[in-house]
Amino acid sequence: MATPYTRFEVELEFVQCLANPFYLNFLAHSKILEDERFKNYIIYLQYFRKPEYTKLLTYPVHSLATLTLLQQPRFRAEIM
Repeated sequence: MATPYTRFEVELEFVQCLANPFYLNFLAHSKILEDERFKNYIIYLQYFRKPEYTKLLTYPVHSLATLTLLQQPRFRAEIM
């Protein structure tokens, strides 16, 4: 039986997926960007900016840039 992923592994994968424009398109079309819980989650994930977490990202520049942009209402509205 496979072991379940830890919360950190799920969060790491999510932040890495933010570097993918097709994934952003999926998020926009699923209307999740409008959810207040999603906005709070993006704020929570800012801990990936710390060097000890940034070094774990495959595409840190793109992932963290998108993490910043997703905090901006205008960006969320424009990608929808």
